[in-house]
Amino acid sequence: MAVIGINVGLFNPLVALNLEARGVSTTLNGINAALPYVAAIMFAPLVPVLVKRIGLLNLLFLSGAIDVIVILAFTLTENVWAWMVLRYLVGFGMLFHWVGSEIWVNAAVTDENRGKIIGLNGALFSAGMFCGPIVLGVMGTEGSLPFIASACLIMLAMSPLLMAFGTAPAANYEHRTRLITAIRKAPTPMLSALVEGVLFVALFVQLPIYGLRSGLSEAEAITLLSALVIGGMTAPIPVGWMADHVNRRLLLILCGVVILIATLLLPVVFHNTIMLWILLFVWGAGGGGLYTLGLVRLGELFGPGQLGAATAAFVMITHIGSIAGPVLAGGGMDIWDPHGFVVVTAATAFLFVAFGVWRFLTTPDQARRKNPD
Repeated sequence: MAVIGINVGLFNPLVALNLEARGVSTTLNGINAALPYVAAIMFAPLVPVLVKRIGLLNLLFLSGAIDVIVILAFTLTENVWAWMVLRYLVGFGMLFHWVGSEIWVNAAVTDENRGKIIGLNGALFSAGMFCGPIVLGVMGTEGSLPFIASACLIMLAMSPLLMAFGTAPAANYEHRTRLITAIRKAPTPMLSALVEGVLFVALFVQLPIYGLRSGLSEAEAITLLSALVIGGMTAPIPVGWMADHVNRRLLLILCGVVILIATLLLPVVFHNTIMLWILLFVWGAGGGGLYTLGLVRLGELFGPGQLGAATAAFVMITHIGSIAGPVLAGGGMDIWDPHGFVVVTAATAFLFVAFGVWRFLTTPDQARRKNPD
């Protein structure tokens, strides 16, 4: 998960900045950035089938091979359309690695330590994202070196798998679970995935623009993202620990409430640097907790035979939100410059909180630890 974070934090800006330097339009650049998520959405249902046929360990080896080959292929051509194809193919490696690792973690833990371990998983992802721009800052964006570095990081992360033979959870499912069935069985965790995807990418794309239009310099606007990433890196472990000791449904709703309040306070504290950083740290923490607790709930609600399809659905919905988020937030900013961004993100958080409270009050908990059926 750390390497997925590194590649999100390193590879995404690396490709975008290369295309920008070559004069590619922002629209085409944005389409290029969306292509891996499009691939992930289209082929997410394939993951449980592959897990059953070749096993989790082999799936992770396959994902690493795809990533390394495709990333190195970027160094062989500067053709924009070839890069579009390669960026789409990156989505396969990302999908297989992301879903496969989360299936493994969720299936291997016990319910008593599920929150702590999945929290660590989320923290490593955020730590990887935090390292990505640092690596890029040291190596720059020109030439083949940053692409080669990215491929080397993936191979380095694959190396512990050489010691993992015989340790992966069994993937011999007794029955299949359709993706739509998984969504119906766990609507609140699935909605948390959608909201996290919408807010996460919308913030990374539109928050610096909001900062510029609110009077900050470009450097100041970009540094706002650091507070978000640090919050997302810090929160999953304590949130995971709390998930092992308190009601997980209420904790999931509480993360949504934190995001909602932080969003509404953004215009109020924006020109107070200390308060703004604290607010964005809390905002990032709420987002990290939202994703972590969604995964924890999946492990509660689905048995080993269903977890593959449920996790694939969870990641697929996150990617749908990742595509929709910048469009919605950008559209809101076009309608009301710049505070439409705040309105859209606050409305997204409010809808999640309202739905979560309604489900909590009207639907008994169907977690397997309470209801073995």
